[in-house]
Amino acid sequence: MIDNRNREAETLGSVGPFVKITWNDAASTFKEYRINAANPSEHLTQCETVGEMVAKDEKAIVLVMHGSQSDGCDIMAIPTDWAQKIEVMEIKGECISENSESPPESQEPSTQNKSKTFGPGGTA
Repeated sequence: MIDNRNREAETLGSVGPFVKITWNDAASTFKEYRINAANPSEHLTQCETVGEMVAKDEKAIVLVMHGSQSDGCDIMAIPTDWAQKIEVMEIKGECISENSESPPESQEPSTQNKSKTFGPGGTA
């Protein structure tokens, strides 16, 4: 067990890597007219969670998303078999980026719209 009460002067990232986990969660919809019996997973909701991966086993992945010496830490426990993808993030200066999908800075446009349009059910 990791005891966060003794993490004095430590910061997020001192226990494990920063990761982005893409995972499927249960979804509830109302007034649905069509059920895709051929592909039931279509009805799940896809989630993305970013944090410091501090524990992982065959049943669960635990991420720390916020830490405070006075309040402890906020965690998210995701069932391992719900995870579709785990991407290790890379720290570049003061920023964290996806190390496998980010284009080189010279190729990024000078103004970039980072907002997402959400459809029904709150997913992008």
